[in-house]
Amino acid sequence: MTIQIVVTFDVVPERLEATLAAFQELAEHTRREEGALRFDAFRSQAEEHTVVLVEDWADQDAIDLHMKEEYTAAFLAEVDGAFRAPARVHRLAEIGG
Repeated sequence: MTIQIVVTFDVVPERLEATLAAFQELAEHTRREEGALRFDAFRSQAEEHTVVLVEDWADQDAIDLHMKEEYTAAFLAEVDGAFRAPARVHRLAEIGG
């Protein structure tokens, strides 16, 4: 069974455009990873400063490898201080599954 994750970020308005570009770049790199089955970044239509990541990973090892990639570290450095609150991470479990 794969690992599905949804992460929401509340972006500081002054950092929005640069942060959106950083998410787009991260997604482009991450989609090439062997264990990344889905990695999509969205901007909420209801809350303009909210970014939502929708992820699907082959396993925990794929996530661990992703977190060690140079571009992941570069992304984290670039967006440091760009969020109003800590990201909300939701690992999903199928209802009835």
